[in-house]
Amino acid sequence: MKAAFKKGQAVILKDIPSRPLAPDQIRVRIKACGICGSDLHINPAEGDKEQAFGHEIAGVIDEVGPAVLGLEPGQNVVLESSSACGRCAACRNANQELCTAVTSFFFINSLGFAEEMIAPAISAIPCEDLPPDVACLSEPLGVAIDIVRLADVRPTSNVLVIGAGPIGLMALSLVKRMGARRVFLSAFNRAKARVNAALDLGVDRAVDPSEAPLDKVDFGCGIDRVLVTAPPPTLTDAFNVASLGGIISFIGIGYGDNAFCRFDANKFHFKKLQLRASYASPALCTPLALQYLREGVVNGPALISHRFKLDQMTDAIATARDSSVALKVIVEP
Repeated sequence: MKAAFKKGQAVILKDIPSRPLAPDQIRVRIKACGICGSDLHINPAEGDKEQAFGHEIAGVIDEVGPAVLGLEPGQNVVLESSSACGRCAACRNANQELCTAVTSFFFINSLGFAEEMIAPAISAIPCEDLPPDVACLSEPLGVAIDIVRLADVRPTSNVLVIGAGPIGLMALSLVKRMGARRVFLSAFNRAKARVNAALDLGVDRAVDPSEAPLDKVDFGCGIDRVLVTAPPPTLTDAFNVASLGGIISFIGIGYGDNAFCRFDANKFHFKKLQLRASYASPALCTPLALQYLREGVVNGPALISHRFKLDQMTDAIATARDSSVALKVIVEP
């Protein structure tokens, strides 16, 4: 079967043999897999190592292992990128988000930019009523749900979202639905497609941080909630713009110097700020994400800007990097 691998900046398509299933695994024929921002990252520490990739997955079960219960061939499913084990002390103490033994297809190196993949059965959630391209958005939407949850957004909140990628746009939809008082976006003007999508979602204003530091922008109100969906150095801007008692929730990855941020800790202290790290592993909100997609709380079809076949992976990745035209790019093998 065909599978895509990234090697530095390049994407390689290879024929690889299918592997047998372990008793608790399933074989999934991929119907759709979204390109995540992390799929575009290049980690210098990994050099030119070939890596399978793709973790926003919807497909149909082709085969189940002998120990699998409640799933059967022919079912349409979405896959959690990681699942709580249900057995460790954290899980048994109702702290599944702190699970110390998560289960994931990452650990068996079988990923979604392929014709088929193997996954732990525990990661599969049946979904028969959404088209695969929309259903696979449940994975990034679960991430957006988590970052919004941690920000503790209220009807009196004035919210700034930093970063207009798909997760940032989904977070905007959720924040608007929660009735936040005012909602703003920080994004570069060159990300035309994404800024326009945010304006369509009803954001009060979009600002370009390259034109003026965020703490110098007159928003007409204090910013008490900041959702950061951008690399770590952006946290400095979030701390500066946040008002007294502000809460900052954060999901972002960087490598090398971009893995760090420098800020005035005294100012952070005197402003009584809170920083809350969102890392949605294990995934805990996939059923809720699917519900939001069904109900139109997040308009999945409107977020999908491009679709490609597996043998077009190089073009798919190049398009996903171009924020002037791309929102969410989906690969349909």
